[in-house]
Amino acid sequence: MKHKIDMDKKNKILIAACTEGNGHLTQAIAYKERLNTEDNEIVAAIVAKKKKGAPQYFQDEFNNIVYYNGFDFVFNKSGGVVVWKTIFKNILKLPLIMKSFLATVKYIKKQKPNKIINFYDPIIGLTALFCRDVRYVSVSHQFTMELPLYPKIKGFYIQKFVLKLLNFICSIRAQKVGLSYYDIHSNEFPIIPPLLRKSSYIKSSVQEPFILVYLINEEMLRDLFCEAKKFPLMKFECFSKLTKEYKNKPKNVKLNQLNAKLFQEKMKICSGVICSGGFETSSEAIYQNKPLLMVPCNNHFEQHANSNDAEMAELAVLSKYIDFSRMPRKVNHDLKWFNKIEKYYQAIN
Repeated sequence: MKHKIDMDKKNKILIAACTEGNGHLTQAIAYKERLNTEDNEIVAAIVAKKKKGAPQYFQDEFNNIVYYNGFDFVFNKSGGVVVWKTIFKNILKLPLIMKSFLATVKYIKKQKPNKIINFYDPIIGLTALFCRDVRYVSVSHQFTMELPLYPKIKGFYIQKFVLKLLNFICSIRAQKVGLSYYDIHSNEFPIIPPLLRKSSYIKSSVQEPFILVYLINEEMLRDLFCEAKKFPLMKFECFSKLTKEYKNKPKNVKLNQLNAKLFQEKMKICSGVICSGGFETSSEAIYQNKPLLMVPCNNHFEQHANSNDAEMAELAVLSKYIDFSRMPRKVNHDLKWFNKIEKYYQAIN
């Protein structure tokens, strides 16, 4: 009986995370790692349904994962967002999305959580209109992009509008929490350092002479192969969603399927990192004090904004193409801001 009473006193928490890319899912895991389990209980993780379900590393962390049919982005071969195809696809899916949305609202009302921690999932953001007894906290670096002091980039007008719309939807009735590479002033909501998994803060004394490459889009491998041929003495170890075998790849390139644990291990011992403009991977590279070359996908506003932001803060070099000659040779970042995460983590709670 005592055990039951103790369980009833715990805060019931639902965690939601956007499944486009891996950054938001990783942040959800990082949040879970720091959660005080004596006072809190994670009821479930809610994520959009994909062809193969949530990534294995995410499934390994959460015992109960609830799937729903959500919005999808359509990308071109270079990894850029195709806006008109994205809109058209989601219009066709709208009846299925609406049915799934109502089922998600019903599930939340049944579970009666004390709060929902939302890592930028718009469908979960909309549920706040119907689940008014639940406290919502929404966490994302996208919120930071709209601050006056955040460095702006030209163009991408439609995608900027979509970002504003998503920011609004994800913050309905919610306490917003922004993430940033550095301390940036905000009167609107708390800004905290990148929310990384605890293992990302562990460094290695071993350093090996290879460049770690993360490509969100497999089509970018052609550019990597061309660049690797120019530097035959340099080794490149690449992670991507591989759909075919590459028999004619350069001998100094090793290819790996996406594997979160192995990627983290390689991050700690590599001599430099090349990645697209994802916030989470770049944050891990910055904390590990790795020379960082960021190559955002074409027509992908958020990746271009992240890359520009990191370059302006002298944390990375932005390049339109995979160009090893532009790779920083040595870095020594001031990591005081990153190391304040344990203090600022309380802003999420």
